[in-house]
Amino acid sequence: MKRMHKPSPLMLLALLAVLISTGTGCRKMFGLELQQDSEHITSVIDPRINKSAWQFLQERSYMRQPDTIFKRMYDGLIYAGIDTAEYTRAGRTFIFLNNDAIYRFASGRVQADCFFGRYLVAGKVGTKWSDYPKDFVKNYFLYLIAQGEYSFDDLTPDNKELGTLMPKGVEPLNPESIIALRLVNDRFSKMRVNDYPGTVSYTAQRFSEILTGGIISTNGPIHVANRVVEYRIK
Repeated sequence: MKRMHKPSPLMLLALLAVLISTGTGCRKMFGLELQQDSEHITSVIDPRINKSAWQFLQERSYMRQPDTIFKRMYDGLIYAGIDTAEYTRAGRTFIFLNNDAIYRFASGRVQADCFFGRYLVAGKVGTKWSDYPKDFVKNYFLYLIAQGEYSFDDLTPDNKELGTLMPKGVEPLNPESIIALRLVNDRFSKMRVNDYPGTVSYTAQRFSEILTGGIISTNGPIHVANRVVEYRIK
């Protein structure tokens, strides 16, 4: 067994000197500057954009080049002839689709999790808005406008079913024209749309997860999806 050696008196004195110097506010140790305390000011990003949902959509589609993240959505609204005043009226919750949610090409093909890949025309993938009937596109976008204002403070892990502007009876799989929002019960608290067991949205969660939620316009919350949002809820 190895014998333990007691520290020498000189070593004890050196250690004591270091402890005294660090405890009395000495600004250097072994010739190096000590780290100084500094106040760390925390802040929360303000989600309010101080503009209407319609102005926000316009700015991010064609008014602020090259920032055109909602260009395909804007083109779809114009093609369908939807009343754009719906995006200025108060008491609404808006689902915005970014460009990937409408057309996403990867691995040599258009993906099934974007609008053109999900909603086929005569069994084929759509390539442009004019491939679809105007009423179909109009009703789809009306479905993405919910009645009432709902964001993170108003939702729970249980699905909150909201009425939309899509006329009732248009979609057989969703005759009441309901859209559902909920928060995921984890530390990230992400938002999901139409997240019901048994649906494509539930099985392939990329269909249901909101990319950026809680943008607060002057007339209601905006939640941005980067994958197609389906009519069906159950």
